[in-house]
Amino acid sequence: MRRRSLMPGLGLALGLGLGTVRAETIRPGLAWVRYHDTAFQRPALTGTDPLVNLALTGYNDCSQVWRGRIRFPVAGSVTLALEAQQGVRLYIGDQLVIDGWSPEGARGGSCNVRARQALPFRLEYYHLGGEAYCRLYWQWEGHARELVPPSAFSHTETDTSPLTTSISAPTGDEPMCSSIYKPRTPARTGSVRLRLGPGPHLFVDDALIAESTGVTRRVNCPQRDPALPNPIVTGKGDRCFQPYMTVLRDPETGRFRLWYGIYGPNPDAVTSHVGYMESDDGIHWERPFRQLADPGAIQFGVSVVDDGPDTPDPARRYKLAWWKDGGLKIATSRDGLEWRALVPQPVLLHNHDINNLWWDAPRGRYVATISVYTTGPTWTGDRRVTLHSSSTDLLHWEKPWYVLTPVDGDDQGETQFYAMCGYIQRGDLWLGMVKVLRDDLVAEGTPEGSYGIGYTTLAWSRDGRHWVRDQEPFFEPDPTPGAWDHAHAWIDCQLPVGDEVYLYYGGYRNGHKVNRYEERQIGLLRMPRDRYVARAAGAEGGTLRTPPAVLEGSRLTVNADVRGELRVAVLGPSGEPLPGFRFADCHPVHGDSLAHRVRWEGLPTLPRGQEVQLEFQWRDGELFGFDLQ
Repeated sequence: MRRRSLMPGLGLALGLGLGTVRAETIRPGLAWVRYHDTAFQRPALTGTDPLVNLALTGYNDCSQVWRGRIRFPVAGSVTLALEAQQGVRLYIGDQLVIDGWSPEGARGGSCNVRARQALPFRLEYYHLGGEAYCRLYWQWEGHARELVPPSAFSHTETDTSPLTTSISAPTGDEPMCSSIYKPRTPARTGSVRLRLGPGPHLFVDDALIAESTGVTRRVNCPQRDPALPNPIVTGKGDRCFQPYMTVLRDPETGRFRLWYGIYGPNPDAVTSHVGYMESDDGIHWERPFRQLADPGAIQFGVSVVDDGPDTPDPARRYKLAWWKDGGLKIATSRDGLEWRALVPQPVLLHNHDINNLWWDAPRGRYVATISVYTTGPTWTGDRRVTLHSSSTDLLHWEKPWYVLTPVDGDDQGETQFYAMCGYIQRGDLWLGMVKVLRDDLVAEGTPEGSYGIGYTTLAWSRDGRHWVRDQEPFFEPDPTPGAWDHAHAWIDCQLPVGDEVYLYYGGYRNGHKVNRYEERQIGLLRMPRDRYVARAAGAEGGTLRTPPAVLEGSRLTVNADVRGELRVAVLGPSGEPLPGFRFADCHPVHGDSLAHRVRWEGLPTLPRGQEVQLEFQWRDGELFGFDLQ
């Protein structure tokens, strides 16, 4: 969905950890924080109010947040109303009751409650000039409208503690950590010693290549398999209407679990729900699908993270991320079926409605991928571009940084990046699937008025922050007019299964906004593990040498498809082969395997702990990477 302006409101994290909340003294009234801006960035004053009846003069460009609990004296439907000059948002429990974040926005709403139940209360307000006022009323059948009285409100010490401000993007000063892959020899300083232990170590980029001759880089695009029953999730029968999904394999049962975005009984472009199915093989799914209860209003997204059976907090083992109310929202679950919102408001605001969540295990952090619609220094016009932010508790987030940005002159037409998804860690490399959008193109043979082509490219990072993207397509739409994935083919999820990786993708038949309730469906690809990019040599042969590295393994395997033969030499500091590790000493490698064992005559192990270079020599074949054990 296209959003051309940044929402001025900003949700605030509650400042709560993910553990058990201690019992606190209950106090009357609501706690509040006032800010010297409209985006909750510059706190000025704090205090408590017995009720919401704000009247201020002399303030320009300010905002205020009230927090606490509210009790209703009756059960059933209660109508709430706000009087305010500018923008307001009211949350009761997990429900956004009044969404009026503009001068013309809603000022009323209703909720069903139980008598005397204390529900979390949060009211956000911003003001641009003149008299600042904000008043809250309630009414129900048989009870006339009145200001909500002080007896309804309470708060605790947590509500009065300093609030942590959530981050908003874009602000115009986000760091640029985005680049395009260009073949080159990476520079390495003498003070940094490369260490190679258990991998795999993939030749996706040039980080592990000091020099090569007779070798070309080739993106190894996955191929459609007519034996697969694609689409495996349908628009009509399974109510799929998004290209977003998560597929996980339960570590205890081995069952495949699928969460995906579905439309409700009455299709609505800005309302989504979570559909759920299970499978024994990840291909054939048990039906009918199950619609899970919403943890809150959902617009787009169904990104699920499983922290595993050994997580310290089993009640919050699963995390669900989606977009609504201007940003990233999070829910948690014990079983991935019953969800509860972590906090009612967004934890990270961004102005385009696509995001996802993943766990960066080496760095012990969650990473959010967020999409924004903005201008920038390297591209013309407003475009969809992609940022990352990280958090250790899902409440407090780092300032986002750009990881995917178009570059005029390098990228064709109106290249946009809808998102990056399907993250997978292989050795010290993170790989992501980039959803490229070209709304300036039209798929061949589509109905009049159709527009938009979407395809997938690769991106990768070796430090978890800076990302490099390929411009060459990794997976493209089916060129056959009328095919279910003729206009879009966006890979959204990668799942290792044995010696393969399953690639789940969203396909569109005719275009970006065409018949979204029937033509957005989910398909499956399969490819051999770690074969994203090949280094290919022809019949004349080629060589590839790694930079100097300390080997922290004694056995070498190579992932290669060799129709001719492949040999490996181990070079010492002078660049000459070590005794016994010449090409002539190496047993030739033939055939296709993800893990060819490399052996040298009379030498069972590698020179572990020494700084050496590995040199690969082969003809008529593709080398994808190597591993050490």
